[in-house]
Amino acid sequence: METRKHHPLYEAIGAIVGSKYVTDEDFALIPYSRDVSAFAPVKPGIVVRPGSTEEVSEIVKLANRTGFPVTLKGGGQSAGGITKGEPARNIVLDLGRLDKVFDIDVENQKVTYGAGIRPSMLDDALRDYGYFVHSVIGPYFTASMGGILSGVNGGGVNVSGGYNWRHILGLKVVLPTGEIITTGAGPDTNVNRTGIDYREATAPDLTNLFLSSGGAFGIITEVTQLMYPIPKISKSGSFLFSTMEDVWNVQLELSKTTPPLYSGIIMHDMPTMAKFGVRGVEGYGLFFSVQGNNQEDVDLRLKGIEKICLDGKGQPGTPEMVFYGAHGCTGTAEIVHEACSNSCPFMTWELAYPRKGSLEFCKKLLYVFDKHEEENAKYGASRVFYSFPIANAMLIGVTLHWNDAVPGAGDYVRKVWKEGVDFILKEGTSVCYAQGSNSNLVSSVWSPAFSKFIGGIKKTLDPNNILCPGLWNL
Repeated sequence: METRKHHPLYEAIGAIVGSKYVTDEDFALIPYSRDVSAFAPVKPGIVVRPGSTEEVSEIVKLANRTGFPVTLKGGGQSAGGITKGEPARNIVLDLGRLDKVFDIDVENQKVTYGAGIRPSMLDDALRDYGYFVHSVIGPYFTASMGGILSGVNGGGVNVSGGYNWRHILGLKVVLPTGEIITTGAGPDTNVNRTGIDYREATAPDLTNLFLSSGGAFGIITEVTQLMYPIPKISKSGSFLFSTMEDVWNVQLELSKTTPPLYSGIIMHDMPTMAKFGVRGVEGYGLFFSVQGNNQEDVDLRLKGIEKICLDGKGQPGTPEMVFYGAHGCTGTAEIVHEACSNSCPFMTWELAYPRKGSLEFCKKLLYVFDKHEEENAKYGASRVFYSFPIANAMLIGVTLHWNDAVPGAGDYVRKVWKEGVDFILKEGTSVCYAQGSNSNLVSSVWSPAFSKFIGGIKKTLDPNNILCPGLWNL
């Protein structure tokens, strides 16, 4: 019987992490060959699950010595496609074992955790202390925190808090050469520090270099993040609007309130509400939550929101809308937590667009999908649509689903998705996923000067082009 040949680095990697945490068996490689999207799979050569920053460093050093490329996997919930690298040679680093909470510092309101931890796990660890962190609403059980920060870095249930980067104090990163650094006010900006204390460092702030980079410049292994006390009071509400114009105007009006009257807010159209169990309504639903520690303050803010909604031609939501607001998109988020982890496969147009002109842009984007009515029916294709104000922009999301049992459905949705991305790029924005095929489309509209600058950073940090080669067309 012929002995099966292992990947050339099988023994060497096994010596670093232990044989139980490395595999090159086909049955194990296949799940690592794709994400939740319809993009073509990229089968790796070997998969390794390191258990520490130091093990990640040693693997990256080995890759540099031997010339094998390294690609990354967090929770596999990316919708941007797998980074191509060099198929059949790639070393996939699955960072899921880096899931420990290292320090919960209540006095300084910060937490340090491994990048492989899931949002649900981090919430569980902090809940006993009465704290939470700002992160995305979903995928709650599947995505890793490191993947969220390097792959999309979006908002959260409490969108009034803005994007995630505002809440990150610093990172521990393995560079493409295998060196380990910390960003923020940590041990590398003052050798007398033992941890990362705050974001403001007496040195250039490198944290943002690694956020939303897709892992092109370094591997995030640990995160130090602000944490906040869980509010004592949380109330939610909903309003129904007849037209997209009315609900959009109300969103914009609410976004002007300073400080924001709402903690969380999101809009859905009728088909999307139906997917989440809100049926028997026509129009557009606006869902919101208000959180605080003072009942009078919470009630005043709710009244302020209700006045703006009523003045904007809204009607109080139905009982089903009230339930979804309390347990779904803006309340406990339980419904959305479950939906995100059970809604695969999908592709998405999720992006930020300037508030001015956002309604007209959104209508045109929806038409890219809706105009294919006959083909959508043939392939079981449908969409989920949402929007909310965040920072100084509107976040617009259109998630595409299809019937994977229908031959050609994946190819069809991929074609429609590309049509939408072409429109998005021409309108001056881009889908926010910093992974695989999507990153290459985003970088296709970079200016020559910016491309040269980013390429120079990549070449300096990664002289052998070992880490995620091809990401951002680098």
